[in-house]
Amino acid sequence: MEPEDEPEEELDVELDVELEFDVIDPPGRPEATVIWLHGMGQDSGTLAPVAHRTGLTRPGSRVRHVFPRAPRQSPGLAGGVPARAWFRQRVFSLKHADLPTLLATEQALHRLVSTESALTGPKRVLLAGFSQGASMALITALRHPERLGGLMLYDPFLTGELALAETRSPANSDLPVWIGQGRFDWVVPLAIGESVRDLLNSWEQPLSWHVYYDYPNNHEPFSGAAADLRAFFDDVVAGGGGPE
Repeated sequence: MEPEDEPEEELDVELDVELEFDVIDPPGRPEATVIWLHGMGQDSGTLAPVAHRTGLTRPGSRVRHVFPRAPRQSPGLAGGVPARAWFRQRVFSLKHADLPTLLATEQALHRLVSTESALTGPKRVLLAGFSQGASMALITALRHPERLGGLMLYDPFLTGELALAETRSPANSDLPVWIGQGRFDWVVPLAIGESVRDLLNSWEQPLSWHVYYDYPNNHEPFSGAAADLRAFFDDVVAGGGGPE
């Protein structure tokens, strides 16, 4: 059953968002960058263990890892205790999001992507995200004006407020996308991940789909996916170009 609409309240986040972030730098000039977007209520350090598990933080990897922090705001449209959230949304209906907060964060992420692109070239910049961070990464990557390297999503969902089909960037119409989904995830159920998969397939987006059966999955970031993430990264970066 769909919950009743929650009352709107005034935004408690600045619409000109400036993101703070942590960085893991390789020795020497990086050859690629991964920007990792955590889930709602998490922080920038949540996905650092995932980066370590892939082996992409080892000294010989030459990969720069950037971990932005989402703005601290009331995550639900009816308020609530402030937490880090990329945008505000209805707690019990993932498809309902607050568009102004989403767009403000998206613009900040575009700026971050452009900064990282200056180091490695845009085709060697990948976005990775978990849960709400996966939704934010998907929107940002497919609407970015320059062709990026790839997109890695775990337990993704999409909101209904943004006309993504009509506003996608032609530059990223062939962007490779990797999706991992926890089979027993109770926050973002399998059917929601499948709906994102099916939508991208309908757009003929290059797509790699993986379901992970670790039980209990408990909505864990990239649970069981380290080897598959590394294989995808190696595949897309091998064909990427450096700075022009």
